[in-house]
Amino acid sequence: LLCGISSESQTPPTLELPIPDLSIATTTTYDIDSFIAKVKCLSVASKGVRVQFTPSSQKNISSDVHLFSKIEERLASGKVHVRQVPLHHIPHFYLGHMTSSLYLPLYVFLPGLWQKNLGTNSYVSNQHLQQWMDIGFIPSILRHCPPDIVQHLPLSFASASMNTFARGRELGIQNREVYDAKRQELHYFLSGRYLKPIWQDII
Repeated sequence: LLCGISSESQTPPTLELPIPDLSIATTTTYDIDSFIAKVKCLSVASKGVRVQFTPSSQKNISSDVHLFSKIEERLASGKVHVRQVPLHHIPHFYLGHMTSSLYLPLYVFLPGLWQKNLGTNSYVSNQHLQQWMDIGFIPSILRHCPPDIVQHLPLSFASASMNTFARGRELGIQNREVYDAKRQELHYFLSGRYLKPIWQDII
């Protein structure tokens, strides 16, 4: 304590600050900036889903989310080896996002497409996307959704793709990079009441 006393004074004055006898309980608060959940059915989106029928690979999970999934790998000997693969290395695509106050993206993972020699590539080819949409997802939607909803949806992967890149074609863009940049991120709403039968029909 620097109080400016003279050198003749041996003991500096004591500064006492009265502290009230209060018992204050400390609390802990948490700031959650992100979370991830695994679900087995789209019905988790009770308020509905905004679906993208031609998802861009740029929306794939590219960073490590510190989660793994068990994938069975058949060896040359015929034995099956279970491998722990980081989630962001498994082939997947962005399906859309849940309709809520928060932005909650939905991803579909296809562990059957994972191959050891592909390394960290999580890209799903347009061929596989088309098969998933045209053979599974879209036919299931057509079976379980009423006409007033179906009339606003693309009836195939090719149709959805044409709508996505319609702006680039209308502008007459020839450069592929510029053409891809003109893609429209179109989403289509599916009500939560139809999601459970749609998903159960697919699996």
